[in-house]
Amino acid sequence: MAIANVEEQIKMLIELQELDREIFNRKRALEIIPEKIKELDAMMDSKTNAMKNLDEEYKKIQLKRKEKEVELDSKEQSIKKYQSQLYQVKTNKEYSSLEKEIASIKADNSLLEEEIITLLDNAEGIQKEIAKEKAIFEEEKKKIDGQKREVEEEKKTAEAELKGLNGKREEFTARIDKNILAKYERILHNKDGLAMVPIVEGACGGCNMNLPPQVVNETQLKKDFTFCGNCARMLYVTE
Repeated sequence: MAIANVEEQIKMLIELQELDREIFNRKRALEIIPEKIKELDAMMDSKTNAMKNLDEEYKKIQLKRKEKEVELDSKEQSIKKYQSQLYQVKTNKEYSSLEKEIASIKADNSLLEEEIITLLDNAEGIQKEIAKEKAIFEEEKKKIDGQKREVEEEKKTAEAELKGLNGKREEFTARIDKNILAKYERILHNKDGLAMVPIVEGACGGCNMNLPPQVVNETQLKKDFTFCGNCARMLYVTE
């Protein structure tokens, strides 16, 4: 690949590679920001749902308690009705039957009262838990909101930096041979933003594969561009 001023072009591509690594890093940072926000939103949704579940549990207990209280009140009314009938019956058998009915209802009422007390205790316990979890929730919400603001600031900063870097790149690439730039950019696109790599102890700085001595020597001469036979990245030697 005969190109004028190869050594100068190599130097510029090394500089361009540094610039492109910065651009690649900014793009990668921007790509993961939506995922960061999604994770934070998921955390907030989870905590919100936990609070809602506690509220729902509290409402169910309160509803069940009211149902039991209505049932208890109904049975109390039945007792009063049967007690008033005691004075109207004419036979011992009827009297005894009413007393048994009253006793049975009172036994039911005792169980209902115990259930209501238990439900009241449960409701009080959940109220305390809700108050505790609400305080924790508010702190976590502040924390997550703060993290989201930080992520949004990261996004703005990365976008501004990327815009500046792209402008700088546009000016810089105007000085590079179009043919070799096109080759460089194809490799850059296919190799996760790393097209130009140094030779490190006889190996490719991109894929770490050992290079033939001839390739190392040709790279040192800087008379033409050389490429790794394994990963196809462009090679250079450090001074």
